[in-house]
Amino acid sequence: MIEIAPLEALQKRPGVKWQKFSPDVLGMWVADMDFAVAEPIMAALRSVLDTGDLGYTVPALSQSIRDGFADRMAGRYGWNIDPADVVLTQDVIQGIQLVLQNCLEPGAGVAIQTPIYPPFLSSLETTNCRLVDNRWIRNGQDWVLDVDALEDSCRRGEVQAILLCNPHNPIGRAFRRAELEELARLANQYDLLILSDEIHAELVHPGNEHIPIASLNEDVASRTVTYSSASKPFNLAALRLAQMHTTSPRIRAALDSMPDHSLGGMNVFGMVGTAAAWNHGDNWLESAMGQLTANRDLLSDLLAQHIPDIDYVKPEATYLAWLDCTALGLGDEVSKFFIDHAGVACNRGLDFGQHGAGCMRMNLATSPEVISLAVQRMAEALDRHNQDAR
Repeated sequence: MIEIAPLEALQKRPGVKWQKFSPDVLGMWVADMDFAVAEPIMAALRSVLDTGDLGYTVPALSQSIRDGFADRMAGRYGWNIDPADVVLTQDVIQGIQLVLQNCLEPGAGVAIQTPIYPPFLSSLETTNCRLVDNRWIRNGQDWVLDVDALEDSCRRGEVQAILLCNPHNPIGRAFRRAELEELARLANQYDLLILSDEIHAELVHPGNEHIPIASLNEDVASRTVTYSSASKPFNLAALRLAQMHTTSPRIRAALDSMPDHSLGGMNVFGMVGTAAAWNHGDNWLESAMGQLTANRDLLSDLLAQHIPDIDYVKPEATYLAWLDCTALGLGDEVSKFFIDHAGVACNRGLDFGQHGAGCMRMNLATSPEVISLAVQRMAEALDRHNQDAR
């Protein structure tokens, strides 16, 4: 079973999720869970402290993570990879920036499906790359990949790489096989690199699946970097460990040419915690997904009942909800309204790109009680606002 502390205890947690705003504000923004970490992981971390040895680790520990990642990809997705092709990093964005900076020319165009996780956009700026905005298209109760627009950009020579987030943050789409095959076709035809952030892969709701794009065929694998981490599904962000996999000679040569400390040292807690998650955490993860799916559906029911003008497509994956609030008439900065007037902190939509105006992202990895309270507060704030406007 998943353990979730009551609201009073959550408000005292030391992390940024609950400490950025005043104590009476519900922290429903940054993608940390309010779920207690699985006990097997906690036990493994305590065992490190019990040794009293916080010195340098042996290479065998890093190798065990490479082996474990390969085993997990084979077991969960039927994707058979060589552990020698796995590189350890401290986080996914670090790995993405290293490839953008070392494998692309200055000013290179990178196609991204927006709205998108904000560090994707800032990473283009800091590595001197150029955004090719490949916006998701809304079609009824689904989000559709605009392959035609992307191909037009490729045909004009505007794209050198595709930066994917699969499953997608913030809209929660799990890419379908046909979509991935179209992206692979474009990459092969126009000689593009693919950088695929798959950190949410294990957070897929029933009826959907995750497909690593590099698992499609050897041609697309040879031009793809896949990024992953146990941090998102097991709530271990502070342990600072991620994996990147590629069979691309071009990318590996670029990475091998970097100064030998560019990746930094790997944290013993990150490696031990990750191994414990993969080896002993799946029962916890199954329970967590049951709660997350229930929370996803609860939000849908509550919004339909109390704030039907908020447009919400239930995500196929992740524990994030993308809320289109444009019909509320509150302007582009809707998240600020709800922080100031409802005490509910969600992520600002415009941080996810220009198409996020009037939208916000809500974190559902909390208790049903907190979700219910958030919607209640939001509905009451809207009622007060509408009454004042009369």
